[in-house]
Amino acid sequence: MDRKILLRVAGPVLIILLVLVFLNAEYATTKIRSVLIRSSIEDIPSDGAPQEPPLLLLHGFTTTYSKRVSEFSLYAMQKALAHDLRYRDQGLLIPETTCAELRYAAKPIIVRASYLNGVSNATIHDYAGNVAQMIERIKYCTGASQVDVVTHSMGGIVMRHYLRTNGTTSVRKFVMLATPNHGGLYHLGDIADYLAKKEEVLDIDFLQLSEHHPYMKWLNEEEKIPGVEVVTIAGLVDGQGDGLVLADSVPIDGSHHVVVPCNHVFIKRPALCPKAYQEVVAALSSTLLSDKDETTATTVSLS
Repeated sequence: MDRKILLRVAGPVLIILLVLVFLNAEYATTKIRSVLIRSSIEDIPSDGAPQEPPLLLLHGFTTTYSKRVSEFSLYAMQKALAHDLRYRDQGLLIPETTCAELRYAAKPIIVRASYLNGVSNATIHDYAGNVAQMIERIKYCTGASQVDVVTHSMGGIVMRHYLRTNGTTSVRKFVMLATPNHGGLYHLGDIADYLAKKEEVLDIDFLQLSEHHPYMKWLNEEEKIPGVEVVTIAGLVDGQGDGLVLADSVPIDGSHHVVVPCNHVFIKRPALCPKAYQEVVAALSSTLLSDKDETTATTVSLS
């Protein structure tokens, strides 16, 4: 009997340990590589501007506030885009990443990154500051004047904050997957909405996503993002939204909007939501907006 109990306990524990090892392996190897390169090669940026902008992938909200978990979020998206659009896959962008790793000639690079600071600084303002540093680092090392950005969920709000406070000149294309641009959370969002209605409103990321939070009201005072090609992709699985974000909350003024039959988690995974992935590929490989200051018609793809 004791042996059976031990086996029942050991199985889940072993799985958790394997997952932790896997999540930390990519970061550890990336950091070791970067440190070794930095110790032997001078950190010199590219001497010319690339023809195509680099691509930055930004994750959404994670309840664990773990950088390792969040970094893995768009792993499948990165691999698929690198293969299909011929990006040079540079894996993770971390503080130790060198210019030697980001420079490129024929192929533009694609990187994933985490904007998290931990629970102590868990505000969208803080996250946007981290993204600003990432974008400046990418531009400096590659010689690019602009980057393209694909985000999932809260990552889109973080990028909108960046664009609102830092200007739009550094971004060419901006794709948002299942981003609650107008709040519009349900199920788990009920808690955020309840707390956001209190007299003393806390500034913490998941509360700021509530439509009742002063932050969300401030962000949507200026929805349109001039000079940037913006694509919003919403999931619709139950007549309301993707299971977490209401579909009507996703589009913003001036965006090319698409609706796909996928839930909030699957929408970021090419194999599980091919319709959303096809829209991401289309957005990155062609100019969807002939006039960047004009709203395009909403496209619904549910078949």
